[in-house]
Amino acid sequence: MAAYCPLPAMAPELPVWTHAAPAPPEPEPLPLFMYPPPPPPLPAGRRLLPWPVPHRPPPDFFFEMDYRRTHSLVQFLADEGAIPTPEEEETREQVIRELKKIVTDWAKAVACEERVPPRRVTATVLTYGSYTLGAHGPESDIDALCVGPCIANLPHHFFAVLRQILKCRPEVSGLQTVENAKVPLMRFRFSGISVDLTYAQLPVLDAVQAINTSSPQYLRKLDSRSWKSLSGVRVNEQIVQLVPDQEKFQVLLRCIKLWARRRGLHCHLLGFFAGIHLAILAAYVCQRFPNATANGLFTMFFEIFAHWPWHIPVDLHGQQTNCTRSDGCLMPIVMPCSPPELCASNMTEGTFRKIREELMRGYVLTKDLGSHDFEWAWIFEPFPYSTTYEQFLRIALCAPTSEELHDWTGWVKSRFPYLILKLEDNGIECDPNSSQEVDHTVIKPNIVYHWGLIPQSDTLLDSSSLKEDFMKYVINDVYGKYGVGYQAADDCWSTIG
Repeated sequence: MAAYCPLPAMAPELPVWTHAAPAPPEPEPLPLFMYPPPPPPLPAGRRLLPWPVPHRPPPDFFFEMDYRRTHSLVQFLADEGAIPTPEEEETREQVIRELKKIVTDWAKAVACEERVPPRRVTATVLTYGSYTLGAHGPESDIDALCVGPCIANLPHHFFAVLRQILKCRPEVSGLQTVENAKVPLMRFRFSGISVDLTYAQLPVLDAVQAINTSSPQYLRKLDSRSWKSLSGVRVNEQIVQLVPDQEKFQVLLRCIKLWARRRGLHCHLLGFFAGIHLAILAAYVCQRFPNATANGLFTMFFEIFAHWPWHIPVDLHGQQTNCTRSDGCLMPIVMPCSPPELCASNMTEGTFRKIREELMRGYVLTKDLGSHDFEWAWIFEPFPYSTTYEQFLRIALCAPTSEELHDWTGWVKSRFPYLILKLEDNGIECDPNSSQEVDHTVIKPNIVYHWGLIPQSDTLLDSSSLKEDFMKYVINDVYGKYGVGYQAADDCWSTIG
């Protein structure tokens, strides 16, 4: 059984955000407008006067408060660096232009290898996600899709040939592959910007011509992986068409993304929200309240989804759908494309519970529009992991070089959902913190995670057995790709508290 010991001194403190947040209010503050206190007892023989009518604020008061909160919310986003500068925008545009050139040259190289006239073969890069929706921040990834011809297959031409081309570029660093995921991808930094590059193989030589026409005859012939990869682009197109006001939607989505990151809810692999989940939820609120301000939309986001009956899927088309909640789908959200399908989710009972608690917290803090001492910093306060939990699971990864560590980390992180479920099977919920630390007492390049543990009973965690079971799952099919020398130090896996 695992022994519990104090948190090692080497573990650095959780990051402190530059915005100094004032102390949050009490859970249920008194409303600004209230009945006056009852009068004192009257002397004998005196008649009681009628109870005074409570003062109700005029409508103009709420309009003014809504305007002030909207203005302060937009200013808060700017102060927190959630809005990229023009220089950062130009860097992203340059990255996309360079990726398109690289992919175009790659397609010609594939054509020569397959002995096909290069002039007939084309490929391109499409973007989707928060960047295309106009709601990205300075630290956001660029979600990009490489659309290739029928002669360029995924295992060799994408993960070997294109990977090698990217690896040789001086602008590219931290290149890693996630080949066995539901949506295989390459992840890297290009000129300092994180890029997630997926692949869709079209059943034609001229991929650019086919993707521009979006002909159903091509879509019907896609393999399952290419279909999933292309769905991100198709969903983005639908969201843009269904949202009544693009600018308000972008502000709301930026708010939701910042809130999710600060409260530890924005990591799909750890059982929380993916970007597509947040985009659809934001679009749903914008559809319901097309004339609301940014403050009104953000407030209604919490009010709607803190009380949402999650046996009913969230659907932007607002009509009956054959897409119903399936077993294991705790927060069903329908992608707005045809045919309708649920967004992929790794949520577990534990992570779903935390999401609901955070939605209710946001609702409680925002519901009183008349509160004169309201501060946005209360909503976006970083989640206090170190003071919330008494026990932690420490997971350390190390490798001989930094480059190999990137690959190894990507592989292990793709297996984290299995570990979270194993913990819950052992009667222990966890709050997986996505923040990465470094153990400076270990010579090799390493990354350390600390997950908060929430035992549901007096059950003790047998960390040795859990580690052995998880490592068997991790190294399955990994031999020959990474080798066995990637294990960390002896204390790489422990429970601490």
